[in-house]
Amino acid sequence: MASALRLVAFLLISAPVAWCFMAPSPLTRVTLRAPAIAKSGLRAPMMSGGGGDIDTKKLFIGGIPWAFDSEDLKEAFSEFGTVAEANIVYDRETGRSRGFGFVTFEEEDAAKKACDEMNEAEVGGRTVNVNFAKARPQRERF
Repeated sequence: MASALRLVAFLLISAPVAWCFMAPSPLTRVTLRAPAIAKSGLRAPMMSGGGGDIDTKKLFIGGIPWAFDSEDLKEAFSEFGTVAEANIVYDRETGRSRGFGFVTFEEEDAAKKACDEMNEAEVGGRTVNVNFAKARPQRERF
């Protein structure tokens, strides 16, 4: 009994350390941006806000149906204007959708209209949350 308790204590202490050293499988490959856009380095105009820079053409969409792919997302938002890019974010290890994504419009007015009309709308049986995307802070590389 005592050895079982020691084993449990050891696993509780060492598991977080082991988790830090685990790397995602090299077999999983997820592309989050269209290659042409990623290579060009193009950025949409930003407006400064209290919580960081807000991209005036890019929308964050949360609560996306699990079965949706990027084409479905693009189709759902194309009624508001020309969609330059639509991405659903996938988990690196499982390859499954994380339930959120981004849509970038070519025009600011289209993005504003889509944000106003699609926020808390039902898409594919789920209620989606739509907001302007905030710029991600620069992270240090190790």
